[in-house]
Amino acid sequence: MKSRRRKHPGKVPRIVSIPDDVVLAPQAEAPRLVADEPSGGSSGVRELGWAEFDRMVQSMARAIRKRFQPDAVVGVAHGGVFVGGAVASALQCEFYPVRISRRSRDKLVRKSPKLFGEMPKELKGRKVLIVDDVAASGETLELAKELARKVKAKEVETAALVSRSDGYTPDHSAVTSDAFFVFPWDYEAITERGVP
Repeated sequence: MKSRRRKHPGKVPRIVSIPDDVVLAPQAEAPRLVADEPSGGSSGVRELGWAEFDRMVQSMARAIRKRFQPDAVVGVAHGGVFVGGAVASALQCEFYPVRISRRSRDKLVRKSPKLFGEMPKELKGRKVLIVDDVAASGETLELAKELARKVKAKEVETAALVSRSDGYTPDHSAVTSDAFFVFPWDYEAITERGVP
């Protein structure tokens, strides 16, 4: 009797959060660029190191696995790429980074999110998890969800490492907090000589 196995295009490689050749600056000072300060004031600052980040990701991945079995994870750049890559690795599924942002490092600041690049066509017929680092208004996650549906993803859910108590509620999150989070990737990388 033949066994029925789900066909995979190959073993999914594990994604390493921090490459071996990257040296990070000590987390002794706040980053130079503030990205996601919550509206309506701050409830303090919370700095995450890589170890706490990993614990939060693993916890969220376990919770996701109980309710949703994605075939692919889409990480929304910038912070969602770190979170999405780690979640994809924990769930052992494919990972696709995309850039969707209402902020821009250019001089033009957008009022609503705009897609930079394209949503991968490989999402067609697949269960997809859209991931970002912080879910505040939810505009970016909702736009990504809509774009995944346009490429005919079978099912789409959203996740964020942090969701705001008075903001958008993703399908999955590790923590709900109004604190201003400083993530490990918010610090400027330095070279061996200590020069950025």
